[in-house]
Amino acid sequence: MDAEDVHPSRRSLLKTGLAAGAAAIGLSAEAKASALRATEEQSQSAAIVTGRRFRGWVSRGSGRGRTTLQDLTLRPIGGRQVVVRTEATNLCYSNTGAVLGLGQNFGGRLSTMALIQGHGGVGVVEAVGPEVRRVQVGDRVCVSGTPQCGSCYQCLRGRADMCQFLGRQGPDDLVPIADMRDGTPVYANSHIGGLADLMVTFEEWVVPVFTKATAADLGMVCSCVAVAGLGATTSQAVALVEPGSVVAVVGCGPLGLSGVQGAKISGASTIIAIDPVRARRELAMKVGATHALDPNVEGDKLVERVRDLSKGPNNRLWAGGRDSGGLLGGAGADFVLEAAGADQAPPKVEAGPDPTGILPLRQAYEMCAPGGHIVTTSLPRGNITLPAVLFTIGGRTHHAGQAGGASPMRDIPRFVELLDKGQYNAKALATSVVPIERLLDAYEDVVYRTTITALMTM
Repeated sequence: MDAEDVHPSRRSLLKTGLAAGAAAIGLSAEAKASALRATEEQSQSAAIVTGRRFRGWVSRGSGRGRTTLQDLTLRPIGGRQVVVRTEATNLCYSNTGAVLGLGQNFGGRLSTMALIQGHGGVGVVEAVGPEVRRVQVGDRVCVSGTPQCGSCYQCLRGRADMCQFLGRQGPDDLVPIADMRDGTPVYANSHIGGLADLMVTFEEWVVPVFTKATAADLGMVCSCVAVAGLGATTSQAVALVEPGSVVAVVGCGPLGLSGVQGAKISGASTIIAIDPVRARRELAMKVGATHALDPNVEGDKLVERVRDLSKGPNNRLWAGGRDSGGLLGGAGADFVLEAAGADQAPPKVEAGPDPTGILPLRQAYEMCAPGGHIVTTSLPRGNITLPAVLFTIGGRTHHAGQAGGASPMRDIPRFVELLDKGQYNAKALATSVVPIERLLDAYEDVVYRTTITALMTM
């Protein structure tokens, strides 16, 4: 729909008034033309959000069949809202239950609301609200799974991964962004809603990126999982992996595999990838791991196996060696990235030793060397029990942060640079790329672990 159809005289009046004003204050011809172009863009932006039709996968109710592809009508935007034309969206494993309705309890008001799911995506800005300053129409952007306002208590203290706008995702915080054919209001879950032709989000969630990367490659590196994996192993918010260090990655889905690559980029000399799925272990070796372990094969000896691989060339204390014995022995990984988590559904490939994710979480803590660092990123079920003395005086530093501690505005452009310079291999991880119509099939592959990473591209 053209802006003239919505406001027949608006564009002409704006042009006439602006031209007259420019002449009155003596602007140059170039300045006049620039002002007219700005007015034209504002008019186009207004037109885009007036009754725009688009498609989106809408979840409502519970059980299988709760998510359907719907024709939607975009509502007008305002304030800090941004409309993004989607290029690609990562189909995150942690979103599979909500999309596929795999027995989870979707109680409360969120179960009755019509929600577009999706934990982020990449695309091009098509319209901005009057208060937006971070991006402009035409910008290519990453819609981050984690916001960064830059002003809240956490952002001001260097923990943008804990931005307090992240907690503003309840039913009372969401605003309708579109309508279904029957008039039902539709909301973007988590203020993102990446499973649609258009994303309507807020400025806090948007990061401008300047790259010519393909939609699939950019969608991979800007996904919540890649950001978390790279963030955990390279971010200043947690512990940087030092050159020559020993890194263990527990769980080698797309998050863990991104962490393997981040460890390699940071200069780790030993990178131990741990996962029950053979295809993931093989891919880990291709993208930077030096060792790959199957937790089902290692069993109760997994922690000792990691310690054995990290002992170093000598155990002489006066010569800087690692002593493998005792509570404070030097053996173990200098840095552990835990990315296993609980199963959303029984996998159709090799299953891990604990579907709740608690056992690999405990093992990750125990295989960390005294003085080392562990970053946890998973979503396990239940409670963890650790040896009390190991926890109190064992010397491990635990980092529990959203997105692996990544700061979106600082780190995502840096990750895109790694992609552009060939240091991050996105293609190897994007094992399934599908159009919007095949989204549910791709989510089935993700939840049953028959693919590494699935992406929806437009």
